[in-house]
Amino acid sequence: MKILVHFPFEPQQLEALRQLAGQHGHELLYAADEAAALEVAPQIEVLLGSFLPSVCAAAPHLRWIQSFSAGMDKILFPEIVAREEVTITNMAGLYASQGGEHAWALLLALCRGLHRAVRIQDQKKWQGGPVVELTGSTMGIIGMGGFGLEILKRARGYELEILALDPVRRETPEGVAELNPPTQEHLHDLLRRSDAVMLACPLIPETYHLIGPAELACMKPSAFLVNVTRGGIIDEPALAQALREERLAGAGLDVCEKEPLSPDSPLWQAPNLILTPHQAGASQHRPRKTFEFFRDNLRRYLTGQPLVNVVDKKKGF
Repeated sequence: MKILVHFPFEPQQLEALRQLAGQHGHELLYAADEAAALEVAPQIEVLLGSFLPSVCAAAPHLRWIQSFSAGMDKILFPEIVAREEVTITNMAGLYASQGGEHAWALLLALCRGLHRAVRIQDQKKWQGGPVVELTGSTMGIIGMGGFGLEILKRARGYELEILALDPVRRETPEGVAELNPPTQEHLHDLLRRSDAVMLACPLIPETYHLIGPAELACMKPSAFLVNVTRGGIIDEPALAQALREERLAGAGLDVCEKEPLSPDSPLWQAPNLILTPHQAGASQHRPRKTFEFFRDNLRRYLTGQPLVNVVDKKKGF
């Protein structure tokens, strides 16, 4: 069996993967670009890293893909979904801890007015502004996967009432007051009751523009909205308008529908909005964690054990 790595691991990490494959009688190949990957694609059974449509189409013996991404919305193309013999695993949950930290950083900055303080600091002004105490409030978390659970973990100590929605989870996690399926009725109820709303769901057809004009109209004018998972879940022009009209106290976005954000996007001029450039998943530990996950899942495949993070290709996560 031949295994293709199409991901920029360090030389020592590639050597460790090569040794692991060799211990089980298999050969590990490395491709730095698409052309190199296409050259060896007809021989491979396993693909670790980036899986381009052209490479997959040229790999008739392909049986398993380990993606480097947690979200599958931009890379799960129809042809690979249709190939029932190909299993895909992703990195779901691997970047959740830093994502949870980033979501809370955005929320706390909004509550305490840090975004305003940073801007006027450059003008050498000693000037305050409105601040909000979060303790004792109600928080809505949409999605109780890895991101949602890490956001929940960091809510301890704030004495919050937590309302949550999730399409799969049935057992209510500790610390959650209410867990419901994400029907429109439950979504609007959560939005009406929440002082802060954290989006922690994947981008799939069912969640595209999940937060639109009707949903923003449900929210309290004093509420905050934070999204660190995927762009496209929020209708961005509708959010910008709600912020301009003061129908929402503030929002924090690490992701946008089109990235990088276009210079003519209304989000740039929206008041009380903090934008960060899709870095919630970043961490000094990410390269090591990525390698260790690839290595451990490869060992599982080579020894016939169940793989971790198998994607339901039809559902998209």
